Amino acid sequence: MKTSESSPGGADSVYGGPFGLFPVPYSRGVFNFHWFNFYNSLCFQIIGGAPIVLLAKDLGASSLILGIIAAFLPLMTILQLPAARHLGRHSYRSFALMGWTTRTLFIATSAVIPLLFFLSMEWRLVLLVASLFFFYLLRGISSAAFLPWVTSVVGGEVRGRFISLDHSFMYGGAFFTMLLSSLLMSGHVVPWRYSLVLCFSLLGAMLSIYYLRRIPDGEHHQDPQTPSEPVSLRSMAAQKPFRNAILFSLLFGTVGGGLGVFPVEYLRVQAHFSPSLIYALTSGTFLAPLLVLQMLGHRIDRFGSLPTIRGSVILFTLVLAFWFAMSAEVIAPSWALVLLLNVVGGMAVAAFNMASLHLGMSVVPDYGKNHYFAVTTVITGFGLGIVPVLWGWLLDSLGGLDRVIGPFHFTRHSIYFLGITLLCGSCLFASRILIEPRSQRL
Repeated sequence: MKTSESSPGGADSVYGGPFGLFPVPYSRGVFNFHWFNFYNSLCFQIIGGAPIVLLAKDLGASSLILGIIAAFLPLMTILQLPAARHLGRHSYRSFALMGWTTRTLFIATSAVIPLLFFLSMEWRLVLLVASLFFFYLLRGISSAAFLPWVTSVVGGEVRGRFISLDHSFMYGGAFFTMLLSSLLMSGHVVPWRYSLVLCFSLLGAMLSIYYLRRIPDGEHHQDPQTPSEPVSLRSMAAQKPFRNAILFSLLFGTVGGGLGVFPVEYLRVQAHFSPSLIYALTSGTFLAPLLVLQMLGHRIDRFGSLPTIRGSVILFTLVLAFWFAMSAEVIAPSWALVLLLNVVGGMAVAAFNMASLHLGMSVVPDYGKNHYFAVTTVITGFGLGIVPVLWGWLLDSLGGLDRVIGPFHFTRHSIYFLGITLLCGSCLFASRILIEPRSQRL
């Protein structure tokens, strides 16, 4: 039997997890991926989630500006394509560390911005957007290393288990973060409270870097002398499972592209919920996944990704239909209903993301995987980046729309929820194009 050092991610490496609570078929070093994602999620749910959206809104951001902020994350993944050309010249760990360490600087600058009282709200908003731009710029470049890194140390036969536990740690960090943010923002909202929450994000970033350093490096599955030679786009497109997976991801991206900002804007502007309540309710998004991901990981390893993808799309379509009914005032908005929708919707999205990631890993060949993953994230990221900008422009264009048709009260936010409900429903029919390699199903 090989030791965990000689086979960091193989099924013959075993680690019981902290206090033996999370036994896994891979080494303790690989398990540090989970701790990294816990603290990274703690960081990111603030700098890239509801707290930063509400800060921008308090500084006078329009729906279009919120859409642009939401677009930074997916659009910056375009940088993975040029980054993949240089990835073979570095270890996966060193490449990721360079970007993850430098981006921390811009979390610090974001934390200072709410306290710059000598500047107008407009200038503070400009500085905030600039800090977020550079944060996502560095994140986009360095994230080129992560999927190749994971696939190099985690064997295909245990990836469902790995992904389910990794996402459990990620959602656990996000759940804890939103509850703490709600506590820190309770009462009268003043600028220093935003800075305090962002300092907590900075602490999470520093802890995530600590665990990132403790993850073992994986091997590049190509000649290190020729790592910059990309696989041609024609060769990639010729692989039907890979091509269809990207097309389906683009379609679902029209649903998920603005979910991080526009529901938050609706709750703040139209439903008049307080920031503290919005944070508390957002924590529900990350609660349900903790209860189902472990079961889903085993199920996906056994039956494949497609049943989970289709089931989660059906469930999420129903959740979005209720959001539409609430925004159209067919159902009165209440914290209890929003919490229920967040819990159920979070479970559906978590299942979808995990199954999609599992499918994506299975349709990418070993040779040239750096470029396959880069092209995948660039194409889907571009789609996800365009969507929130277009929705933001449309919401601003609708302005004070106020029209009643039958039982439905149409406002700009109810138009948004109606649109993504219909788009999500169409994803169920489009899932027929997905093809899962037989070798990934037991």
